[in-house]
Amino acid sequence: MSSITIDSALYTGQKSLRSITTNYKNEALWIMQDVLNKNTSYIALNKSSIIEPDKYDLFFNLIKRRKNKEPLQHILNSVSFYGYDFNIKQNVFIPRPETESLIDIIKNNINYSNSVLEIGTGSGCIPIVLELEKISQQIKSLDINYNAVDLAQQNAKKFDCKHIQFLHQNFFHFKSNQKYDLIISNPPYIALNELPELDKEVILYDPLNALTDYDNGLIFYQYFSEFGIKYLNQKGYMLLEFGGRHQINDLKNIFHHPNYTYSFFDDLNGETRFILIQKI
Repeated sequence: MSSITIDSALYTGQKSLRSITTNYKNEALWIMQDVLNKNTSYIALNKSSIIEPDKYDLFFNLIKRRKNKEPLQHILNSVSFYGYDFNIKQNVFIPRPETESLIDIIKNNINYSNSVLEIGTGSGCIPIVLELEKISQQIKSLDINYNAVDLAQQNAKKFDCKHIQFLHQNFFHFKSNQKYDLIISNPPYIALNELPELDKEVILYDPLNALTDYDNGLIFYQYFSEFGIKYLNQKGYMLLEFGGRHQINDLKNIFHHPNYTYSFFDDLNGETRFILIQKI
């Protein structure tokens, strides 16, 4: 053990992860970076250095967790979203890269919003990026999951964000004295009968109530249709993520209303994933 090099440990780690991910080389490298608290350049220049026994044990404990399909974000306690590194913890929904498109849709179609309401705080990545990218300076974000609100507040403090109010609250019981220019959400959209099809990495580690509405996957959108009429300013927008092409016709029916116009947008993978609704 005393003669194991960083390069040799990396190779063994990559070999171990090869059966569960095509990104095994990078994932092993990222785990090694976390264990050594060093960047890629350091590892590249010190491949033949001997890895300390405690670091070696920690590295392979983390590799084992990843091989058992625990999300890499939980193992590293962080996730990158729109170029910013957010802290992550268990029992909080892990943001996906596809959701980053929400930010670009806002920039390209809405620009600045005086007041924003987000439903489903999660790690706080969406409202925090909205402030950091100067898209809004008045943001309210709510989540039924106390762990999510707590984590989001930690992330907001990390990025020195001062214009977001996080609320531990059930969306369906939410009342407001104000109206909003933008309502944004990545709500639970997986139908209850689709849960068995989900990957183990998702079903075991993301909170169930962040994945499904325990019904047909459309409950939140039906409520948003009524909610927007009441709480959107004139010419205001709702931007919602949804489950893909199989839900498009349902969403067209739900938002077919004389006070709404809507457009659909694709995510980074070319999958139709977002609906932008404007109140007219």
